[in-house]
Amino acid sequence: MTQPLNPASLIPTPAQPGVYLLGATTAWANSLNEPLGSLGYRVEAPGQDSVPAGMTNAALVVWSAAGPEDSLQPWLEQLAQTTTDQEATLIHFRQPDPAIAALWGSLDDGVMGGVSSSQVQWQEGLRFGGQVSTANSGGFASIRTRNLEPPLSLGQWQGTVLYAQGDGQRYKWILRDNPGWDSLAYCHSFDTQANQLTVVKIPFLEMVATRRARTVPDATPLNPAQLHSMQLMLSKFEYDGELNPAFQPGSFGLTLQRLGVYRQAPKPLVVLPQQGSEVAPQLTATGLTGVIPQGTGFAVIGASSKLPPEIKPAVVEAIFQAVNQPT
Repeated sequence: MTQPLNPASLIPTPAQPGVYLLGATTAWANSLNEPLGSLGYRVEAPGQDSVPAGMTNAALVVWSAAGPEDSLQPWLEQLAQTTTDQEATLIHFRQPDPAIAALWGSLDDGVMGGVSSSQVQWQEGLRFGGQVSTANSGGFASIRTRNLEPPLSLGQWQGTVLYAQGDGQRYKWILRDNPGWDSLAYCHSFDTQANQLTVVKIPFLEMVATRRARTVPDATPLNPAQLHSMQLMLSKFEYDGELNPAFQPGSFGLTLQRLGVYRQAPKPLVVLPQQGSEVAPQLTATGLTGVIPQGTGFAVIGASSKLPPEIKPAVVEAIFQAVNQPT
């Protein structure tokens, strides 16, 4: 008997908020791992002074270098223009709920007379593999969930994130917002590299409405507040008769390790342990809020005079204490 799905199994679980250390020594970065970890934060040290191209779940960014105001201005402008995303895990396929594992099954071109075949296996994640063939006018293999009951509600998020290890082929990620088995399929194609983890960020608004690989231009956008099914597909076709340029018949394999969701996050709090109140105009001009040392504590300056509600004062205090410790 199939185990019923607990709706709580498909509620996004936010990841630990991150503290990004830029311009920090290794010793200083190591000294923060334990105190910040005990407060529920993870420490990221990209090993560079510039702002990373993308930051995920960044609650604070620490600039540890001392220097004149003019050296800080370009860095603040870069940070203000950087997109920061909040991610949450929807399904961790390396440790799936038995009811979630039971949702998935194969749906191949045999329904149209083809001879392709796929299987769902649980090997370091959800393993979608098998043989795909163009014989008998076939050319696709897929795995799909049964309809989710209740439907998945992701209306507060901007898209999904796939953490997948592939084989160099181009696959499709498919969502449906209608319970009908042959309802509109909202698709996004993504490429993989053989034996490498690929992180695929897919905005809901960029998913293409299709019916049997034909686009439906006048369709309404995908409604992420009521998602009824999910599907992974390998097909020789892209859309409207165009061929998949990476398609190779024969054996294939894609392992989905994690499925997440994302949305744009507020700008991180800027921690400036080596600066004074003279940087307040620069922070205000870039729309950023920062903290600087003040006496035995700290002061909040810039775009706001208060810490963001989700930031614990203890994490700022731990950072300043680490700066003042001899290394």
